[in-house]
Amino acid sequence: MRRFYYLLAAVLFSGSAMAQDQYDAANFSSSDLNGTARFVGMGGALDALGGEISTMSTNPAGIGLFRHPEVALSFSGLFTDEKGQMGHESSRASWDQAGVVFTMDYENKGRRGLQYLNFGFNYVKRHNRFGNANLGIQNLANTFSQTFQIADMANAAHEADSWGFLPDLAAPAYDAKTGELVQEGIILDLYDKDSGKFLRYDGEPAKEANYRRHTYGSTSQADFNISFNVSDQYFFGLTIGSYDMNSKRESNYYEMGADNHFYDITNWYETKGNGFNVKLGTIIRPIQESPFRIGLSVHTPTWYNLKDVNGASLYYENKLQKSLSTDPYRYHFRTPWRFGVSMGHTVGKSFAIGVSYELEDFSTAHYNSMDRTNEAYFMGVNENIKQDLRTQHTIRVGAEFKPVDQFAIRLGYNHVSSPYKTQAYKQISYSSPFTETDYTNWKGINRFTLGVGYRFKGGYVDVAYQLHSQKGDFYAFDDVDLKPTEINNNRSQVMATLGLRF
Repeated sequence: MRRFYYLLAAVLFSGSAMAQDQYDAANFSSSDLNGTARFVGMGGALDALGGEISTMSTNPAGIGLFRHPEVALSFSGLFTDEKGQMGHESSRASWDQAGVVFTMDYENKGRRGLQYLNFGFNYVKRHNRFGNANLGIQNLANTFSQTFQIADMANAAHEADSWGFLPDLAAPAYDAKTGELVQEGIILDLYDKDSGKFLRYDGEPAKEANYRRHTYGSTSQADFNISFNVSDQYFFGLTIGSYDMNSKRESNYYEMGADNHFYDITNWYETKGNGFNVKLGTIIRPIQESPFRIGLSVHTPTWYNLKDVNGASLYYENKLQKSLSTDPYRYHFRTPWRFGVSMGHTVGKSFAIGVSYELEDFSTAHYNSMDRTNEAYFMGVNENIKQDLRTQHTIRVGAEFKPVDQFAIRLGYNHVSSPYKTQAYKQISYSSPFTETDYTNWKGINRFTLGVGYRFKGGYVDVAYQLHSQKGDFYAFDDVDLKPTEINNNRSQVMATLGLRF
């Protein structure tokens, strides 16, 4: 069925510059653990505890627990465990958060009813797209090669007379009048010796290959919150989020053929756009005399308007074959719904613990055209999303201990399950503007956090450290018999927050 949709899309819209797929859908829907240093230090497990600016992005009711106005500003340094690639560094500075909360005290203490009406604004980096990769492709065994996939695409393009960017880059080119070769190709055009007629394009087995990549940019969100404290027992919140996406990646694939022919292709992709969503939440203290709390939250999908542009340069035997880039193409994208449940408990002012659980069904992510064209193409991509993506589960646990009133120690842990099914893979149409054949089926994420905080009259300073660990199965090209190469997406973050209370 999947191959049918790709073929249908290629036949009906062979000239379309569309390049979205299920892997971009998962990437666009993902988020980091980010916010203030206290939020990160406790693993983000404050959805039921509340009283923290960053919770307006997770459970908006958490702002309802504020009793005084507050301002917070956070910065961090990000570090990868892989050296800088593609001319970029292995570390970067980041402005991660800036927020403010205003409180309106209804002076209704000791009585039932509205206690506080609070308003908040918070800017936060939802997703820091920062990472490096440099790996030798394993299991080639002088048998497999990217050129075989490109040759298959070129054969299909030759039959349909509809050439996408990758087969056009890689195929030999001849002068239309003289028939002389004007561009060598990394794939071979084979002819029947007797008739001289074209038979097919073919590849060459590879004996070694290397892949490098650098990703950068971010998705940031600006949240506007209103929240209510009713009887110091029931808390309700609403957050409207505005999103700005700027996602970039550059990659280079090098391959040495069995006959010592070699080539490399450099790709770059950029996605920009904006979107919005709505978040609702509540926190309830089931027993009025107990500090134990239960939190519930729901996030609508984020509706994006996006624009993509990409390009590539291919070298063969150290000679530039061709460089090209697409025209910008625009489309809509919708992320999944997100649902959360959480619990929190405090012991006096010295100890707090929180647990949060969220789920998102990534198979419900959805693309569609801005102008109602290319619907068959998007139908095929959305079918691939349903087949290859699944529900992602996120568990966050965190604790805070205060040996003295002014000083706090924090610990946290996250596990985020993989949104990819085991059989997920990327197939590229012969007429596609895609020039990257690579894809990664990422496994689950483990995050370990710790932090410290110091409170002084009128404010606070918090510091946190986060270790993000993730492995994946990397494929340089589409071949069902090729075993994957293991790839890591490990990075660390050191951040600090300065806050003022009034």
